[in-house]
Amino acid sequence: MVLDLYKSIPLLSILVSSLTTLVAIYFLRTFATNTGLIDTPNSRKPHDGSVPLIGGIAMYMGVIVGILLTSNNLNELNYFILASGIILIIGVLDDFRNISVLLRFAIQMLVAIFITTIAGVNIESFGNLFGSGDISLNKWSYFISAIAIITAMNALNMSDGIHGLAGVTSLITFLAILYLSIDSLSQEIILVLILISSVLPVFLINNICLGVPKYKRIFMGDAGSMFIGLTIVWALIELSQGEGRAFSPVTALWLFSLPLFEMFTAFFRRLITGDSPFKPDLFHSHHVLIRLGFGEKTTLLVLSIFSLLMAVIGILSELYGVDEWVMFVLFLLVFVIHVIFYGVTLKKIKINV
Repeated sequence: MVLDLYKSIPLLSILVSSLTTLVAIYFLRTFATNTGLIDTPNSRKPHDGSVPLIGGIAMYMGVIVGILLTSNNLNELNYFILASGIILIIGVLDDFRNISVLLRFAIQMLVAIFITTIAGVNIESFGNLFGSGDISLNKWSYFISAIAIITAMNALNMSDGIHGLAGVTSLITFLAILYLSIDSLSQEIILVLILISSVLPVFLINNICLGVPKYKRIFMGDAGSMFIGLTIVWALIELSQGEGRAFSPVTALWLFSLPLFEMFTAFFRRLITGDSPFKPDLFHSHHVLIRLGFGEKTTLLVLSIFSLLMAVIGILSELYGVDEWVMFVLFLLVFVIHVIFYGVTLKKIKINV
């Protein structure tokens, strides 16, 4: 089995994707500086200096070149290439000009409708969440699927608050999905997962600055977070539905837990305080941990370990056949504990929300 797995790995595509991303980062730095595609420090973004928002573009280029290099049936990936390309463009425009939330949401909705209706990527069932049989969505499938796609894109975007966080947690998610689905019949999706897992480390080296001077740091930007979020939700839906599914729908929640926790916690917190759910602030979990005295690197490590543990629990539940309803109850329990700990911590550091 190990030998068959080794033979199935597109090593040339991985190498070319990684090199393409690296070269793209090198050339896009000047482009970003000349065009103003940079993130400047402010009260909400207390980083050092102006940072190019090119990570998303570079990773997209790496993945697409890797796809084009393979002998796989590209017709199966045309819709993914188109949808992710549109999302990338909208993300770049948002990074460059800060487009309105309404416009960004409208375009995300159009892309989600395209994915569910034309590409046929739909959540048909929630699985056996309550122990009484599969919950089929029937006529609600398109609507729920579109909401899930939009949620995933924005959840990852909202969790992208400190250097490396969105990249590391996304890499954990991609590797966990790969582990559970390497023998899946959806080989085109597996190819995308392998390629994006190969370009993310290249980005992270230039984002966390591992052997790279800090003045050469880059961000993935909204373009990158929405592209990665779309890729994650596309893979989770494709691989958790149907008779030949690689894992259950509830396992998908465990693999993508941290961004979901962050998004819903922020959403409810803002509603309680009377703020817009879409209004940015500095009260996310990573901000709170830093205010507690954790350094940024320690905060990254803590949240990455949490994400990894959640993914491992999800994987083990699949390997040992734990009932879906049990895993759903446990997931909700972990979320409640997260909310309680978060609320207590806010009070401890005397933040009025």
